[in-house]
Amino acid sequence: MKITATGFEFNDFKAFKRFAVDQELIGSISLEEAIVDNNGNILIKEKVTVKDSMMKKLEEMEGQFIPLFKLSLTNDLLKKIKQQISKAVYKRFEDKTNHFLHFIYKESEVTLPNFRGIIFHAFCTKSLTLIFFRILIDHPNFFNHCADLGLMSMGSVIQKKLGIKMVNRYSFLSGLLADLCLVDTDYWKTPLNGKDVAKYTKHSSQAILKLKLPPELADAINAHPIPDLVMDTGSEDSGLNFDILNSSVYLNELLEIDTQGEKIDEESPHDEGITERTLEFATEALRVGRYIMENLKSSSEKDQISEKLLVMFTYNVEKGYFKKEVADLVISLFKMFDTVIQRIRIVSEIENKCKFQTSAWAYPKPKAAQILCKDSHYDCPLIVAGWDIRVITSQEAFGYIGTSLKEGSYPKCQLEEELKQRLHIEPVPPTRKLKVE
Repeated sequence: MKITATGFEFNDFKAFKRFAVDQELIGSISLEEAIVDNNGNILIKEKVTVKDSMMKKLEEMEGQFIPLFKLSLTNDLLKKIKQQISKAVYKRFEDKTNHFLHFIYKESEVTLPNFRGIIFHAFCTKSLTLIFFRILIDHPNFFNHCADLGLMSMGSVIQKKLGIKMVNRYSFLSGLLADLCLVDTDYWKTPLNGKDVAKYTKHSSQAILKLKLPPELADAINAHPIPDLVMDTGSEDSGLNFDILNSSVYLNELLEIDTQGEKIDEESPHDEGITERTLEFATEALRVGRYIMENLKSSSEKDQISEKLLVMFTYNVEKGYFKKEVADLVISLFKMFDTVIQRIRIVSEIENKCKFQTSAWAYPKPKAAQILCKDSHYDCPLIVAGWDIRVITSQEAFGYIGTSLKEGSYPKCQLEEELKQRLHIEPVPPTRKLKVE
């Protein structure tokens, strides 16, 4: 199948039939040019509706006619394509095995706005619609990835009427398009560090500008990476080669679908415009969506909504990595985890009382019972003299954001007493050297 500015071209009957059947187009499409047999006789006239009987006739005569099928990109055809793309997106949250998205959109107690309509109208230009239709056909797994990130991004801001113009649509589109440049790779299948994401977002942003979509979408995508996010690859540098994105043949073919970004929706985001507030929230929604997506990739609990993920996310929200105004909209949905979420909020709040801002370290998270000073500020008045703690196994940053704790001896912090009091932890008689596995 070839997609042009005017329609679709097929030089194989089976591919044409599969397209017509899969998109439920039989009885509603016509061909630009007549189909003729090898002797020049017309089998199907141009501009005549293709019916099921005609398809059966061509199937019986396969090999006896010139297999060139040209479909005009009529408004009716374009609408059907939009419907097919939208249905493919809907399936992502309707799939009960896609637990996180299914819960947000189908099982939460919040009454959501017409998110199906938001998704349908988000495909607001011919170029955008045709590109994702092509991806859906050629790379359905990658399409699912893009749809998931779009839905995850919109999943936070859609939980409450924020009174911000087009924030739901822009949040969805920013997620949908953020990884577009990875279509020719398998990089999107593995957990990505924040610095990795920052290396390739410029390629997706350039694609957005070529599609003549609002430049604010590119701004949101460029601004969303979380530099301190280091997944469980063991290194900030994953070693992925992002230079190959400059020569992506498939992506360049997609961007050559030239329809001048022509609008096909009266509710195009161009019409409403985008405010600074919209951009701010769309960017933050994508940050939230990215964090959850990358953690889900590395989770061994893919078959359930992970309590650990929600606790890690909450911890990093309290540490200031995400705007509470957006992030708390997601956290508040998971009432079944209220107890552990409240606990980690207390842990983070107490850590934040550190006189050196980031030195207090509660462990083991999420069920922390002690606090040490990871930067060993022995001059701090909160240090408990004489009760250093020996850490024999390094500790990773909780939730993959922030700094890790290396092996060594660290002074105990007096903030531990408040931790025990507020979490109702029974005090443990201290020993001179505590070992943390």
